[in-house]
Amino acid sequence: MIRAVLWDIDGTLLDSEPHHFKSFVAVCESHGQTLAKADYDRLLGRSMAEVYAMLNAVQPLPLDLPEFAAACSDYYVTHVADVPPRAGALEKVAALAGGGIVQACVSNSARRVVEANMGVIAMPEALGFALSRDDVTRGKPDPEPYLRAAERLGVPPDACVAVEDSPIGARAAKAAGMVTIAWPQHRTLEFDPVDRIVGQLDEIDWTALLRDRKIT
Repeated sequence: MIRAVLWDIDGTLLDSEPHHFKSFVAVCESHGQTLAKADYDRLLGRSMAEVYAMLNAVQPLPLDLPEFAAACSDYYVTHVADVPPRAGALEKVAALAGGGIVQACVSNSARRVVEANMGVIAMPEALGFALSRDDVTRGKPDPEPYLRAAERLGVPPDACVAVEDSPIGARAAKAAGMVTIAWPQHRTLEFDPVDRIVGQLDEIDWTALLRDRKIT
């Protein structure tokens, strides 16, 4: 049986990816650089170090990685009250909690951003904890974040469901041996094999999934 559900935060529980992209744009523009809308998909789900490396390779920035990360986090956290939940996400968290399913969050964002996001979500009784990129040695797409979360819950990885919006996050969950549901906001994204790609969370029969591991 499935005993736990692990949620990505950015783009999954919260519709925050556009706001993170705004922070990249704002920081780049403040230093005379430009960032095109076409860059959105290729930066989706990546760690701050990866974002910095990808941007710096095209247009060298007058900031090192810690400075860039701090500036982006400052912008995002300052505007976090504007970040809405994804439709149906927090309702599903509440329903699962009501059914006794333990849940937690697994993020590729820095601890400061994760804490700001959890303040917006405001469901401490339903979501036991949130792992950040700062809590692991290797971030997504490495399976370490999901394996660490399962260990902390005391639940085997194969008894966990992970919900992700990005190919990078889904790759991490699948590599950890979890039932992996991709819930992308952009149907153009290409995923490695996952257990199900959905447009809405209620496309899944959660009762069958949790009881019998059947995704219908």
